[in-house]
Amino acid sequence: MANRSFRRALAGLCLAGAFVASQALTASQILAQQAPAQPAAPAPAPAAPLPPLPATQLAMARSVMDASGITTSFDPLISNVASQLLVLYTKKRPQNVNDFEEIIVAMKPDLEAKKKELLVKAVEVYARKLDEPTLKTILAFLQSPAGVKYTTVLPQVLNEVADATDNWSKDVATFMATRIVDEMKKRGVDLGR
Repeated sequence: MANRSFRRALAGLCLAGAFVASQALTASQILAQQAPAQPAAPAPAPAAPLPPLPATQLAMARSVMDASGITTSFDPLISNVASQLLVLYTKKRPQNVNDFEEIIVAMKPDLEAKKKELLVKAVEVYARKLDEPTLKTILAFLQSPAGVKYTTVLPQVLNEVADATDNWSKDVATFMATRIVDEMKKRGVDLGR
């Protein structure tokens, strides 16, 4: 399972994207209204397509993802986005909460297909970054007693590291802010507290 921060960030990005898409004016429309028309820059040349990967390498990448627990980390993403959208839409139209819930439930097959699209892309990323012998070595480790123990504790480790990182970031921010205010005061500028 992915750590909480990753899931929150990804769900937040999805929600932000959905919210922006729902707005009547896009940023480009606003800029077009404010700025005079400029000649369009030439479009960049499309990237050359990547060569296809061997099916065995893709299968090995999928096995590594399954054994590491990454595959199951995608499961809560759609429900998190759906929950956040439900909150957003029901704030605007609380009388339609049942309608929104029915629509989301009816979308389940389409959402499962979307999740499979993400999984296919993730498998390809793994297969492009790691060659087949390396993937085999990783899979052997993940299926070993040490690897199984590692993947079992990894979600808790990542959550605790994320919590420690959050606390550390707050401490560093407070330290830096205090130091900057103190140093500026020595230079005759009172920033207040």
